[in-house]
Amino acid sequence: MEQINSLLEKYDNFKDAQIRSIQPLSDTSKVLTIVVQDDDGEDINTVKIEFNNITNSQILDNSVLPYMDMGFGISIIKEHDLYGFALGKGTAMLHVLNAPLYIVASDINIDEK
Repeated sequence: MEQINSLLEKYDNFKDAQIRSIQPLSDTSKVLTIVVQDDDGEDINTVKIEFNNITNSQILDNSVLPYMDMGFGISIIKEHDLYGFALGKGTAMLHVLNAPLYIVASDINIDEK
């Protein structure tokens, strides 16, 4: 969680960033790509979060993702040995499970470029 918390702090919870895609690797693994842009709309950082052993999720079609309101950023929490990713600001798995887009998995890998 230390790496995740420092990433969220570095990018201000990805407020006003853009979720580019969620690509399936298998039935229980997906890669979510988030892009941080400058004031001119140019991509300056790309972060890929790989979720493995997904136990629950609500995934939206990739064509909808650029239009999601990212004004409150994202949340990544750990509760009962599970990681929860969701749109918006939250601190509990209850928030995650009520978000319009969420993923619950037992393992997360982060690739920052």
